[in-house]
Amino acid sequence: MPLSDLIRTLNSPPGFLPGHYARSGLDQPFVAVDGRVFLHYANIRLESQFLPIVESRTGKTHGHAASLQAFGLSNRQPIAAEAVFVLPTDDAEFVYLDRLVRTLHALNYLTRPTRGNLLLQVHARHVMSVPADHGLAFEEILRPCGLFPEQITLEIDIEGVEDIPHLIKAVASYRSRGYGIAINHFGRRQIDFGILRELRPDIVKLDGLLLSSARPLKRIIEALHKLPAQVLIDGIATAAMRKGAQAGNIDLLQAHAPLRRLLHAVPLAPASNAIRIRSAA
Repeated sequence: MPLSDLIRTLNSPPGFLPGHYARSGLDQPFVAVDGRVFLHYANIRLESQFLPIVESRTGKTHGHAASLQAFGLSNRQPIAAEAVFVLPTDDAEFVYLDRLVRTLHALNYLTRPTRGNLLLQVHARHVMSVPADHGLAFEEILRPCGLFPEQITLEIDIEGVEDIPHLIKAVASYRSRGYGIAINHFGRRQIDFGILRELRPDIVKLDGLLLSSARPLKRIIEALHKLPAQVLIDGIATAAMRKGAQAGNIDLLQAHAPLRRLLHAVPLAPASNAIRIRSAA
């Protein structure tokens, strides 16, 4: 389906937004300009940025991590992406905003010449607010876009989550639909292998505080590999990334855009040949 038709379908009633949000500016959220898709929400323009993820051993591109950029709709002043998620007035609107952002990233990923696995953040509040059938609504949005859950890894920050049984049930639902699971900020405050054994993530992203601490990084990574899970780090400093990869047998590096050349990433095949790829997730 052409991108313009996808946008029209997502924006038109009934779409995937509840009717009462038509009064809050969410009824026509997606805008396509020059082959890119933007999201308008609460007088804010939201844009997608994709950071390459490469295999540390081979330099091959595994895929990309989506991140959000926000700007004032009229003045184009940058806004912290985290601040956007403070705006929803209730859990229902938060869930829809979180889903809108992931849909934005999926639509923009379709326009890339090369793809691979797409790493998308799912807020813990979203996970805890949805009672059941996690991943179903997003799957129904993805399929008309020509994307499948098997091409998506959902990244969740589980720190501070109190209802662990609900979290385990939610992750099991995501996995049953084919999504990969990534746990981020691991080791920021504590190291809990018990919950990881319950969640069985495909990827564990180490927190920067863990990488800079005196903790036995090599033993921690060996334990993560036994789950089994692949270990990912991300950072801005090339030297720090290389140090972490060499010292800890890291599997994946999430590079900020300029680092892709420095890491000698090998491009993926064209997107037309990359359908349903989830090589490391």
